[in-house]
Amino acid sequence: MKLYFKQHIYGNRFLLKQYLKGKEMFIRNRIPRIGENTLFQKIFIETVSYCNNDCRFCPASARVGLKNRAHVMSETLYQKIIKELADLSFAGSMAFHCNNEPLLDERLESFISRARALLKDNFFYLYSNGTLINKELAQRLFGAGLNRMIISNYNDSHELLPQVKGLIDHWSDMQGEMIVDYRHTHEYLGNRAGESPNAQYILEKPLDIACFRPLTEIVVGYDGTVPLCCADGLWKVTLGNAQRSTLSEIWFSQRFKEVRTALGKGDRGCTEICSLCDNIL
Repeated sequence: MKLYFKQHIYGNRFLLKQYLKGKEMFIRNRIPRIGENTLFQKIFIETVSYCNNDCRFCPASARVGLKNRAHVMSETLYQKIIKELADLSFAGSMAFHCNNEPLLDERLESFISRARALLKDNFFYLYSNGTLINKELAQRLFGAGLNRMIISNYNDSHELLPQVKGLIDHWSDMQGEMIVDYRHTHEYLGNRAGESPNAQYILEKPLDIACFRPLTEIVVGYDGTVPLCCADGLWKVTLGNAQRSTLSEIWFSQRFKEVRTALGKGDRGCTEICSLCDNIL
C-alpha cells in the first residue's frame, strides 16, 4: 500500500503539492520545541557496521557490499560513549542498531549490560533481521537490560523465518517486549537520503517540508563517526567524531545547530543528502 500510495502521489505534481501542504501542517504541530541547550532524545549506536541481509532498499546491505565485517567499535570508544551519556544525565532512548545487524556483534549482551549499569532508567531497544536470533540469546539480551526487540522478518513469501517462529513459540518466556514485522526484501521505503539502491523517486528540487530526525537524534558509527541522521547509511554528511570530541561538543556544534534550524524551517537544501531525501514523516 505504501508503494502504491507513493507512486500515485509522486506521479502527480498537483496531488503531491496538496499532500505536502497537509503534511507540513501536521509535521509543524509535531516538531519538538528545541532550545539552544536541548539535548538529543535518542542515540543510535552501531557497534558493528556490517549487515548480513541483502535487502534491495538498503544502502548498507550485503548486496551492495560497502560494509566490512571487520568494522567493529572498540570497547574503549563504547565505554566513553555510555559514560558521557551518564554524565549528561541522558534520559532518552538508546538504540543498539542503525544501518546494520546488531546481533553480529558477539559482545552485544555485555555492551547492553554495561550501558544498563550506568543508564538505569533509559529505554533500550534494537531492530534485527532475526536470522541470528534464538530463544537463549533473546533471554540473555533481555536479562542484560534490553527493553524491546523489533524483528523485521524479511521473507518475500510472507512466511516466518524458522528462527523467528522459534521465538514466537516461546513468547511467554521472554522478559522483554518483542515485536515482529513482516517485511519484503524488495519493498520501497523511500530513497533513504538518495542512497537507496532501489530508489524510485529522484527529486528535481528539495521538498519544502520540515524534518525533525536530526533535531532529536544522534547516530554514532563503529569508528566514532557521527553522520547527519539514521537515513545517511553511507555517512555522506558527517558532523564530528566521538573519538575526538564529546557527544555534547558535536551536538551543540555550530554546524549541527545550523542544520537543525534549517530543517526545522523546512529548508531541505541545507545539505546534499537532505535535498535528495523524500522522507515524509
